[in-house]
Amino acid sequence: MSWDWAHLKVESWWTHTKRASKLSGLLLLSGLAMLLHMIIPFWQQPKWLQAQAIKDGLEKSIRK
Repeated sequence: MSWDWAHLKVESWWTHTKRASKLSGLLLLSGLAMLLHMIIPFWQQPKWLQAQAIKDGLEKSIRK
């Protein structure tokens, strides 16, 4: 079984890497925000780290 590089035909390696890094960072930050919210219940996540904003961001990035 070999690696499928076909998904890089649409976008360059650098563009793919930047998008993947952005999404990974967003998911990691939102996970940390949820853990902090669990420990400190009265703390509210910023809008851009709330579940709906994360879902919208992922959908937007995947549809590009």
